[in-house]
Amino acid sequence: MTTPITGAAAPSTRTPARSPSYPLGWLRGVAALSVVLFHAYQYQRSAPGWEWPMSGVGHQLMTGTDLFVDMFFVLSGVVLWLPIARAAATGETGRTGRLLLYRRLARLLPLYLVVVLLVWAWTNPTFPGHWRDLALHLTFTHIYSDTYIFWTNGPAWSLAVEFHFYVLMALSVPLVHAGVRRARGRVGRLAVAAVLPVLCVLVTAAYYAWALVIDPQPHTDWSVWFSPLSRAADFGIGMGLALLSAAGLRLGRVTRGSLAALGVAATAVLVLERPLTSAGGEVWHPLYAVTIATALAAIVLHDGPWPRVLDWRPLAWIGGLGYGVYLIHEPVMRVLGSWGVLPDPRLGPWFLLTAVLVIVPTVALAWLSAHTVEAAGLRMLRTLDRDGSPRDYYAHLEEAAPGPAGATGRRQVTST
Repeated sequence: MTTPITGAAAPSTRTPARSPSYPLGWLRGVAALSVVLFHAYQYQRSAPGWEWPMSGVGHQLMTGTDLFVDMFFVLSGVVLWLPIARAAATGETGRTGRLLLYRRLARLLPLYLVVVLLVWAWTNPTFPGHWRDLALHLTFTHIYSDTYIFWTNGPAWSLAVEFHFYVLMALSVPLVHAGVRRARGRVGRLAVAAVLPVLCVLVTAAYYAWALVIDPQPHTDWSVWFSPLSRAADFGIGMGLALLSAAGLRLGRVTRGSLAALGVAATAVLVLERPLTSAGGEVWHPLYAVTIATALAAIVLHDGPWPRVLDWRPLAWIGGLGYGVYLIHEPVMRVLGSWGVLPDPRLGPWFLLTAVLVIVPTVALAWLSAHTVEAAGLRMLRTLDRDGSPRDYYAHLEEAAPGPAGATGRRQVTST
């Protein structure tokens, strides 16, 4: 819901037409399955030299699947910034920053806490365990530790990065609303909404200049290369795409097809050309974000209808379980490995069998989580009104009461 802006600079408060809902769920499904495939590939490395199962182009393609994490970030930028950019374009204030943060935490936090606590307890059966690791994960600060960033649950690093940007966006919303109120005209309002996306891209550019040129950092300093600053551009690029959509940019069929083909082809080239043993390869992540956004423009800069394949139910269904699949698959892999269910590490395509053996129970557990843990988190949102304020559960106790001279008033029933 949106609230009209008051003041001389406020445009018409006419209710805008319903905005399109983009078919992006299938992309989350593809991304989640690809991450599982990569970790199955990683699991099959052979000791003592930890040789990868494949070499050459095959290895390059498999290691390139980490681009789908960048896709997650770009999609988050699009989805979270789109309502804010649309409100700015129409001159209205959209959802509050507090509500934005609550909605994301209700979706993410219950599942994250359950998975982290269960996995930590299972891997630390004796007191006191690695309490520092637990504290860092529970506060989303493990990404600042080279030692603990991948402990407990390796994929959780990306959820910590997302959490940082949820907070950043929530804090920026009041500033955007204030700027929109003072801006002159539609272009000025959109310029206000463009400030944070541009800053995100510039921050990452400056960060890479520091980490690669000014004070070169080792490729194995995980907290440097998996930090929020290194991924800020991913979110900024997604937010920029949302801004273009909110600005009303729409593309014709030929242009959309060309951008989709260009984005996919450019992403493939980046995967094949990326250096894997030097810090310079980290620059590929914002480049992935650019090519991914180029391909996504074919969907986002269009009001539909879209090809029916984009609504393919199996992938869309898995996309709805994306967070669960992403967080649960590594613990499942570790359990199956300890039980001897997975193939022993070896060269060749055995990682495909590992991926299948992991995906099946992972999807089942993610479905269970969606109907229990995550559903409970979403019910927490019912404690809030649409403006993010606590819901008044006793509003229904207000009763009409006769006022002076026969007028009708309102009587508030209060509790003691």
